[in-house]
Amino acid sequence: MTLTRLARTALLAVLVLTRVASAEETARARAASLAREGLALLPWDDSASLERAEELMQAALRADPQFYQARADRALVGLLVAAARRDEAARLEPAEGDALRRSGRELRDRALDELRPLLREHGQDAAVVRALAVYYGLDGNAAQTARLVTQARAMGSDPWIDFAELAADLPNGSRDATVSRLAAFTASHPGLLRAHMMLVRAQLDRSRADESLGTLDQILAANPRHDLALRLKASILSPPPARVASVPAPPDVPPPRKPGLLPRKRIGDRPAH
Repeated sequence: MTLTRLARTALLAVLVLTRVASAEETARARAASLAREGLALLPWDDSASLERAEELMQAALRADPQFYQARADRALVGLLVAAARRDEAARLEPAEGDALRRSGRELRDRALDELRPLLREHGQDAAVVRALAVYYGLDGNAAQTARLVTQARAMGSDPWIDFAELAADLPNGSRDATVSRLAAFTASHPGLLRAHMMLVRAQLDRSRADESLGTLDQILAANPRHDLALRLKASILSPPPARVASVPAPPDVPPPRKPGLLPRKRIGDRPAH
């Protein structure tokens, strides 16, 4: 093979590798863009937005199956949906809430199964740390959450890391402290509607229905499509179910007697015409 032919072969190989690398970069950029779009929907917190966010994560993985960050973000979506279902089930009668509660557990376990291999292979990645912190935060594991929060904050700020820290700390406080903590958090993170919904439930637990309605109005002003907020507001405003109560007779009522005949007028008592 002549030197010229060798040079041409080498040039062709370089061109092929360049095109492959360019295609991979394009696919990676497309996947990252789709994942960012999905992540931006999470603060809206309604079912349609969360469902669309999961679809975008799936599309990101189709664009680039190696873009593992989309797997971590997909797990984060699943954790948020699972927590919403468990919270809603807690306010229903056991028979009505069992299916929701079971579905929430299954979603949470599925998200954890997706995070386990990512933790082994990419444990220092921000997306993986974020999803895992939210998992432990919603689970109330303060020690694990604190470790991950410290790790995440070394990489930069993230409102979901703040949320994970909040969620992990709430079980340790009184009900009044929970309301105060959530109110302060929602004031500093007004766009994170999941925290607003947690505040609504905390207010209801303290029998502060008027305050909870005000918080629900804030949620619906930010996102009129928030289905859980709409349902909860309708439930609070609905009249209580009617009850039929038997009224006992007073003790001095005479006993019932057999019915008798009315006296008939005598002939002579009839009025004259």
